[in-house]
Amino acid sequence: MARRKRPVSFRTSEVSHVVGATYSQLVYWDKTGLVKPSVKPASGRGSRRLYSIEDIFELKILVKLLDSSLPLQRIRSSFQFIRSQSKALSSFVVLTDGKTVYFYEDYNTLVDTLKQGQTVLRIAVQDLIADVQARLTSGQ
Repeated sequence: MARRKRPVSFRTSEVSHVVGATYSQLVYWDKTGLVKPSVKPASGRGSRRLYSIEDIFELKILVKLLDSSLPLQRIRSSFQFIRSQSKALSSFVVLTDGKTVYFYEDYNTLVDTLKQGQTVLRIAVQDLIADVQARLTSGQ
């Protein structure tokens, strides 16, 4: 009988070191549902939490957003919106201006996570100029 491979997991102390958050922050974020350990959740006082690599990515994003002075409540709202998307977290490019959180839906579309997914169209002027020049040249 083949042995089932256990998922790679990380203890709270390892995660704390990697993402730059305190043990207390990780426990708080777990208890409030912001980022819960997906491999093994806490099951009572003193129980061991085990995090996946995806959990670590989320926590690293969370810490970066906190470092930008974004309030935790806005981050919480952003995470709810981002999780509602069908894409994997690793496919996102997350941006902030210190007031809101955006992510690229695709190369040309920026989404505001705090405004019910309001989008901002990206227009690269250099790309437009190159396209116009190419069309003008090929049309002569």
